[in-house]
Amino acid sequence: MKSAKLAKILENWDRFKTKFPHMDEPFSKRNWGSDLHSVCSYQGKMKPALAHHLIDTFSVEGDIVLDPFSGSGTIPFEAAINGRSAFGLDIGVLATSLSNAKLKKHNKDEVLKIIEMLDDFIRNNKPQDKSISDSKEVAFNKTIPEYFHEDTFEEVLLAREFFLKHNDPESENWSLVFACMLHILHGNRPYALSRNSHPITPYAPTGEFIYKNVIEKLTNKVNKSLEAQEILNLRPSKCFLADILSEWPEEIQNVDAIITSPPFFDSTKFYMTNWMRYWFCGWNKQDFQENPKSFVEVMQKKNFDVYDFIFKKSYERLVANGIAVFHLGHSDKCDMAKSLIPFAEKYFDILDVFTESVEHCEKHGIKDKGSVKGHQYLVLMKK
Repeated sequence: MKSAKLAKILENWDRFKTKFPHMDEPFSKRNWGSDLHSVCSYQGKMKPALAHHLIDTFSVEGDIVLDPFSGSGTIPFEAAINGRSAFGLDIGVLATSLSNAKLKKHNKDEVLKIIEMLDDFIRNNKPQDKSISDSKEVAFNKTIPEYFHEDTFEEVLLAREFFLKHNDPESENWSLVFACMLHILHGNRPYALSRNSHPITPYAPTGEFIYKNVIEKLTNKVNKSLEAQEILNLRPSKCFLADILSEWPEEIQNVDAIITSPPFFDSTKFYMTNWMRYWFCGWNKQDFQENPKSFVEVMQKKNFDVYDFIFKKSYERLVANGIAVFHLGHSDKCDMAKSLIPFAEKYFDILDVFTESVEHCEKHGIKDKGSVKGHQYLVLMKK
C-alpha cells in the first residue's frame, strides 16, 4: 500500500510532467532565484528553477536531501533555502567550494579577515618559479599570461599560491572567498580580472591589457554575495569533498530524497571548459592528463559499471521507501536512462522514466554544449 507521502509525490510528479512549472514565469526568467546561485559561473549548471521544482516535487519541508554529484551546489542550495537539510558530494575542490559558498552560513568578519590576509600576502611576496612555469604550460585557448595585464597576472599568481596554502573547501568562510575569486578570474564584464573573454569558459581573450586590482574586484564580489545570503533562511547543510566512487561520509544518513544530475554522457568535457579555474585550484599540465581518469564523466565513456556502486551507496543512505531521482542527458548516441536501469533495478523499484526535450533551450553564448537533445528523469524508490 502506498504511503500518503509517496502518493503525494507521485501526484506532484504527474503534475510536473504535464505542466513543466520551471518553464512558466517567473521561473522561466534567466536570472530567477537567489543571487547567490551566481556566486561563480559554471558550465552545465542546472537551472535553479528546475532544481527548485524537483525539490518541491520529490521532498517536503524537514526532509534530508542529498546530491552526490553536487557540482556548483544548485540542487542542495535550493533544498537548504526551502526548508530541507541538504548534503552534497563532489570530487573536486572547485565544485565543493562553490557548493559550500552557497550552503554554509558565513561570518562577515572572518570572511573579510581572509581577504586582508590575501592582501598582505600579495603585497609582501613575489610569485614562485613553479607558479610561473605552471601558468605557461597550461595553455588551451591561450596561455594564462595572455589573459591579464602583467601586474594583474602577478597578483593572480600570488592569489593562487595563497589559496593553495590555505586550502579548506569545506569551510564556510574560505569557500565563499575562494568561489568569488574563481568567478572573477575571467569574463566579459567589468568585474572580471581578465581581458575580454567569457564568464563560463575562457575563450581566447581580446582587447587591451588593462590593470585590474585583485583585492578590489574580490571584495566587491564577496560583499555582494554576503548581502545575498543575509536575506536567506538556510537550513544546516554541507558539501563534502569526497569521491562518489569511494566510501561516502558517515555523516550522510537517513536521507529522504536523492536528487542529482550526473555528468551527461554526450556533453562537453567539464574539466576542459573550466580549465582556467582548475588551474587556479592547483592543477598543472600533468594533472589535466591524469586526474580526469578518475572522473565518472570519463569512466562512463567506456561503460556504465561505475553506477552499480553509486546506486548501492544511494540505497544504503536512503530511508525505507526513499526516493532517488537521476536527471540525465539523452542524445542520439546514448539513452542514459536505458543504460542505467540494469544497475538501478538491483536496488530500486523503477517508478518512472520521462524524457523532456531541451532543444529549445538557450546556450548562454557557449559555442558547443554537446549534442544533448533531451533531459531524462529516472525516478526510483528504495525496495
